Amino acid sequence: MLNDTLPKYFDPRKYASYEQAFEGYVPLNEFKELCAILASDEGNAFIHLDFRVDEDRRYIATGSLTAQVQVVCQRCMGAVSHDLALDLSLGFVYDEDHAKNLPNSYDPVVMTDGEVILADMVEQEIILALPIVAYHEESGCNPTAVKYASSTDDAPDDEKPNPFSILAQLKAK
Repeated sequence: MLNDTLPKYFDPRKYASYEQAFEGYVPLNEFKELCAILASDEGNAFIHLDFRVDEDRRYIATGSLTAQVQVVCQRCMGAVSHDLALDLSLGFVYDEDHAKNLPNSYDPVVMTDGEVILADMVEQEIILALPIVAYHEESGCNPTAVKYASSTDDAPDDEKPNPFSILAQLKAK
C-alpha cells in the first residue's frame, strides 16, 4: 500500500507477524545528519519494505530504497546529482548482542522498546550508500577547477636545481 504519510514509528514485529508491507516517500529535509553532508536537501527518498518472520523466527524485512541526492563535487565544490538504488535486507533485533547472531545477509536494525524510528533507519541507510568522493564528469565542472585538479599540473618542475648537487661536487673533489 502506498501511503501519503509513512509512520514515524513502527513495530516490525506486528508488520512481520501479519506479513504486511508499506511504501512511500520521505522528504530528504527531514534528515538532519544527511542534510549536513549534502549540497541540497531537496527531493524525496522512496522506500518499500515487505515484512515477514523467517524460518528461525527472526523479524525481517526486504525491499528497496531509491533517492536522488545532490552531493558536493570534490573538484569544483558544486552540486552533483547522484542516484541511489539500494536493495534492503533488514533484521530487527532487540540489542547489539542479538545483532551479532544475525546472519551476514541481514543488516541489523536495533528496536527501541519494540519500535523503530523510520526516518533514522532510512537516513542511516542513505548515509552508508553515499559515495566517499563525488565528482562531475570533467566537462561538467568549472574549467578553472579542472585545470587546478588535473594531475599534469602536479608534476614536479625539472628546472629546479637539486640542493644536494653541491655536496656531490664536494664529494668528487
